[in-house]
Amino acid sequence: MKTRLRCLIRRHLFLILFAGFIPLAAFPQESGSCAEKLQTAQTLFDRGQVEQVADLLSECMKSGFNREESLAAYKLIIQTYLFEDRLSEADSAMLYFLNRNPEYQLSPTDHSSFVHLFNTFLVKPIVQISLHLGTNLPFMTFVVYRSATGYPSEGEYSTPAVNFYGSLEAKMKMSEKLEMNLEIGYSQLAFTNTEDFLGTGTTTYKETQNRIEIPVSATYNIKSPGKLTPYGRLGLGPALTLNSGANARFDPSDVIGTPRKPADIDRKDSRIVLDLFGQIGAGVKYKTRGGYMFAEVRSNFGVFNQVLRESLPSETHSSAELNNSYYYVDDDFNLNALNFTLGYTQIFYKPSKRKE
Repeated sequence: MKTRLRCLIRRHLFLILFAGFIPLAAFPQESGSCAEKLQTAQTLFDRGQVEQVADLLSECMKSGFNREESLAAYKLIIQTYLFEDRLSEADSAMLYFLNRNPEYQLSPTDHSSFVHLFNTFLVKPIVQISLHLGTNLPFMTFVVYRSATGYPSEGEYSTPAVNFYGSLEAKMKMSEKLEMNLEIGYSQLAFTNTEDFLGTGTTTYKETQNRIEIPVSATYNIKSPGKLTPYGRLGLGPALTLNSGANARFDPSDVIGTPRKPADIDRKDSRIVLDLFGQIGAGVKYKTRGGYMFAEVRSNFGVFNQVLRESLPSETHSSAELNNSYYYVDDDFNLNALNFTLGYTQIFYKPSKRKE
């Protein structure tokens, strides 16, 4: 009885192991059979037996080839159509080939018939779409210092290292070196101003603006050997302020002084809605298949004073709360940013037959 039970267990274990081995063994066989079919198709073509080539490769064209095998198979099918004078089908196959491999470069091993047909087609980059992700470092220019005391008091401005920036950019190639670009980006700009008030204490004012920026720019590519290409950028555009909020506090220098609790204050009533900025930058891009990766640094220089002041005093205006509770008055300033980004560009091509 025990011997029979052991035999049954061994038989079931064998069946389980055999069943598990079948799919593992089948995959390399299937892949190998497609590679063998490609070799067979090449042999048939070399012998002039081209009528069997397309049918032999059709199943493997769907998923059985790796990239190099797929390239070889497409080229072989195109050569077959040319050999049989099926010129319309050869054109269609070449167009399909170039849609899938728009950056293909001719090889010395390519058949002369394939090279001739390839040269009758033109592949143009239609548009390039770039994704930028990075950070801003805001800085001020044209600062006119003001104070709640009525006398100019120079504050100390600083900014955090991380202010989110992200954008999408469409690029149009104008020449081998020049591109025109339209970009839409989301920009966060935060800064801190620390001021002393008559030696009685310190006001700390932190402001964060969130903006939509839409620069139009031109980039100039500096040709260099290899896959790295440096470039420069010059542009301008509008910046739309979505919101502007601040946090203020007052810390007395005397232990018997009365501190002011920090408060969040909406500053949109004191900031311009629309600014204009000029842009200058430089970067380097690394070519990949179908696109490139890049790193870029740029500066945006604001044109207008950021501060809106009320024509008549109002207790509901945000500046009134800052003045009365935190002894703070806005300086006049233009808002600028130093921008660091990394990103990726995808190139979209359109192949077409050259006009004769």
